[in-house]
Amino acid sequence: MRNIGEIYKREIKFYFTTPVAYVVIVIFTAIFGFLFYRNLIFYSNLSYQMMQNPYYARNIDLIVGVFSPVFSSISIIFLMVIPPISMRLFAEEKKTGTIELLFTYPVRDVEIVMGKWLAAVTIVFVMLLLTIPAPFLAFKFAGSSEWGPVLSGYLGLFLMGVAFLSLGVLISALSENQIVAIIISYGALLGFWFIGWAVDPHSGKQIGKIFGELSIIGHVNDFLKGLIDTKNITYYVLFIFTMVFLSLRVLESKRWRG
Repeated sequence: MRNIGEIYKREIKFYFTTPVAYVVIVIFTAIFGFLFYRNLIFYSNLSYQMMQNPYYARNIDLIVGVFSPVFSSISIIFLMVIPPISMRLFAEEKKTGTIELLFTYPVRDVEIVMGKWLAAVTIVFVMLLLTIPAPFLAFKFAGSSEWGPVLSGYLGLFLMGVAFLSLGVLISALSENQIVAIIISYGALLGFWFIGWAVDPHSGKQIGKIFGELSIIGHVNDFLKGLIDTKNITYYVLFIFTMVFLSLRVLESKRWRG
């Protein structure tokens, strides 16, 4: 654990002593803030109009009107900002040759991978943490609170973000150039996103179901509705574990090849 902590501190220090973390966090929070403000204003105007008709007013819902659209858009924001977080973890170490120096330390490969991975996960956690004031503002504005669907949505977004990140870590471990790593990461994430579109009634029920289950985005939808399904949690946990495990195998093969 001590070695993991040392690797973790080393990576966190890099993130926050270079523009990487600040640029990613600012872009994420700025886009989130804009989307939240736009949806809240739209909800406010719609609520005012519907007050004239009590029947329609009963159908106005803060979660559906504000949080669901914003949370759904975060998957696109994550697609933009997470590859820059993961691209350097191993690709830069290989390019500069510091990976060889790291191998000379009394530290195991699993500790290297976990330390780097946890540091990157921390950035994802911080990005989501900075959006927490939004629900408080919205609930104060609406005069009510429905934390269940909001917390469920945050859980789903965190798992999806870490899944994105874990795939990026694997690609970084396979690459020796940050630019190549980020381009392949974008392509791979888009592939796992678009695969859900293969669910077509004309393509055959079984293959459509298989493609749907493989989609990273598809498994977050239930969370955004306030539904915590063990099937979706299991998918993300297995996906994350598989990507981290493969990253470890790639690093071990690099050590043995020399």
